[in-house]
Amino acid sequence: MTRFQAVGLCVVAACLGFAWPAGAAGKYDGSAPMLCAVTAINECTADGNCQRSQPQAGNNLPTFMRVDLKAKVLRADDGSGRKTEIKASTVVDGHLMLQGIENGKAWNMVIGSETGKWGGSIVEDDGSFAVFGACTLPQMRRAIILA
Repeated sequence: MTRFQAVGLCVVAACLGFAWPAGAAGKYDGSAPMLCAVTAINECTADGNCQRSQPQAGNNLPTFMRVDLKAKVLRADDGSGRKTEIKASTVVDGHLMLQGIENGKAWNMVIGSETGKWGGSIVEDDGSFAVFGACTLPQMRRAIILA
């Protein structure tokens, strides 16, 4: 084995070592920011009446949200500047669990680490929303380095 081949083998082994932990976890585990769409909403009042609605159909919920676990923030992706702090997060049984509180409401979000599908709720004393959707990982622009 030449010196050049040995160095190349070490580089490949090092890259596999760095890539393996990321590959072992689900791709929607919070290690990268996510863009999440709201696809279905059920609004329930305290008396038990529930009604299906659409995002932005008089309920003030955004159609798209950005989840940035490293910054501990969930942001509306509608230009409004609305955001809320992620107070707690953990991965359990292949699901990323997020929780927060804002303006007298508690919220949670459960994201499938492998699929990106999610469900969540927003709860206050006189009603709640059950919210469902899907997340994606926005493509980052990558620079190509030529050696």
